[in-house]
Amino acid sequence: MNASKLFPEISNSIRLDDIEVKSLEIDSRKVKKGSVFFACKGNSLDGNDYIENAIENGASVVLSDSSLVKEKENIFYVEDLKKKIGIYSSRFYGHPSSKLKTICVTGTNGKTTTAETFANLGTLIKENCSFMSTINFSINGKIKEESDLTTPDPITLNKNISEALSQRAEYIAMEASSHGLSQGRLTGIDIDYAILTSFSQDHLDYHIDLESYKFAKRSLFFDLQPKNNLICIDSSFGKEIYSELKNINPNTYSISIKEEADIKADFEVKKNKLKVNVNALGNKMSFELNTISRYLASNFICSLAVFLLEGKDPKILSKVCSKIQFPFGRLEKVSDRNPIVYIDYAHTPEALECALEEIKNMHKGELWCLFGCGGERDASKRPIMGKIAEDFSDFIILTSDNPRNENETKIIEDIKAGILNHKKIKIETNRKQAIYQTLIELKDSPESVLLIAGKGHESYQEIKGKQYEFNDKDMIRSVMSTI
Repeated sequence: MNASKLFPEISNSIRLDDIEVKSLEIDSRKVKKGSVFFACKGNSLDGNDYIENAIENGASVVLSDSSLVKEKENIFYVEDLKKKIGIYSSRFYGHPSSKLKTICVTGTNGKTTTAETFANLGTLIKENCSFMSTINFSINGKIKEESDLTTPDPITLNKNISEALSQRAEYIAMEASSHGLSQGRLTGIDIDYAILTSFSQDHLDYHIDLESYKFAKRSLFFDLQPKNNLICIDSSFGKEIYSELKNINPNTYSISIKEEADIKADFEVKKNKLKVNVNALGNKMSFELNTISRYLASNFICSLAVFLLEGKDPKILSKVCSKIQFPFGRLEKVSDRNPIVYIDYAHTPEALECALEEIKNMHKGELWCLFGCGGERDASKRPIMGKIAEDFSDFIILTSDNPRNENETKIIEDIKAGILNHKKIKIETNRKQAIYQTLIELKDSPESVLLIAGKGHESYQEIKGKQYEFNDKDMIRSVMSTI
């Protein structure tokens, strides 16, 4: 694509007339001949420090977010560049999001489940559906690659949509994290459906306070102007923005598992499954889901609602719901014998409470909870999670999660501060040992149930700047095979 057409807003863009752009890059190491390099200041690195490297690697154009960078040759200063990369990326890839239906999902919890089950449901009814989630990027039912970020950078986002489109995808669902929204990664994306799954405390290390976190979430619905809004009103924040949006956009619909709404679901637990009854926009549907979690089911109802609004036959949808596969590590039962063991990605207060509540409703034996909290993340939620574990569990094993560069013992002490009865607590900082010791202790304990929370699908532990191979499910299966 011609550089002057790609960046018509740049003054003196006539200097770009003879330049053909072959790729867009934010990593100077990936720059090659014909690349545009976006030099932006990040949290830990400043892309402006790598401009010379990018030029040496063949960058034809450099756009910088620093007014201190001297404009010369094909180096340009662009104010607020980071939030414009999405517009440039969409333009470079031919505005791919306008050529298929896009579903953007935000919420403290439930983003991955909603995005993945949407594509799963679409595949089951013979629609070409893709998704980008915390776990994977998938096109039409086939996993393309594992994900590094919940919401990719704008270049990757548009590249992936373009690739899905080239393979005849008709829908693509993606997660919209608060980080991604506040950094403008979805700017330039044409959004057909915006979904709010839930809202509670998280990421206050990044957003400073709850109001800033809310502001980031709101931007999906108020700044990016989706054509349709689906809002779970089972939080006060959900109720708040639903009321506001309904006055602005009539294509705004409420979802609830607790009270009357445009799409209302209720549940009955039946032998490790949920029987689901849905009253959705006048359509009554009944089906079973392979989960005991009403909250996972709520996320799936958000997916289902999109297809109902798309005019798909409720009877056909109902017939395939029992085949829905939930993402790995989302209240996933790993062992069905002494002890019964679940793993869950729960790393927020709300998610931990929901997981424990669902297990407690399903099982009558002692409930053990093994978890830790991530380092260099919102420390204020640690004692809250400690209290929740105490309120819903009979015994608590505190261990490490992804401590990163924080002291593991300090993190555990923060969690412990929220627990009144310290007799319920056991501490083992080594997660592998904690899981092993707990499983051995519970092997002769009839009806005991263990929830291992915090990491879910993750296949590593991040300790002092390094990632070490580690997976909760693999560890559980290894130990259970020997006892």
